[in-house]
Amino acid sequence: MVLFFAEDSQHPFIKRAMRSARKARKEMRELEAARLAAPEPRGTQSRRFAGRTRSAERDD
Repeated sequence: MVLFFAEDSQHPFIKRAMRSARKARKEMRELEAARLAAPEPRGTQSRRFAGRTRSAERDD
């Protein structure tokens, strides 16, 4: 079930819920932006590829 609340409601519980929701959405957007902006940690590679770098084209 989805509930919709009017932003201009005068009920204090609804006002608090709307403020909390806005704050939570803002924090989630900021965390996502920081995650996308941060370089990927080196430790996420498997051991098989750890320490390897892409070399110039191979001559086969």
